[in-house]
Amino acid sequence: MTAIAPDMSTMQLLKIANDNHVGAVQLSEQDRAFLITLLKEKAQDELEYGEEIEFEKVRLVRRVTGAVSIFFEKDEPPKPAKKKASADKTSDSTSEG
Repeated sequence: MTAIAPDMSTMQLLKIANDNHVGAVQLSEQDRAFLITLLKEKAQDELEYGEEIEFEKVRLVRRVTGAVSIFFEKDEPPKPAKKKASADKTSDSTSEG
């Protein structure tokens, strides 16, 4: 079990959040909520307005308004670009005559 403590550095907490996000460690709902609370408090204390820090798939942002956000990158394969229907309909018709 991963121990979460208020005296841990922001990067250590971000690593735990990332490990939980990718499934390397399992946190209870209570531990996850505590981790998010600590990260937000650390961001308020340590980050300047508009500053952000990132650890792999987790990004901690202190907005210029002072609000703090935590983003978790999704693991989705890139979607193929869709072709426009009008581009497929070029003058392929042949006239017989």
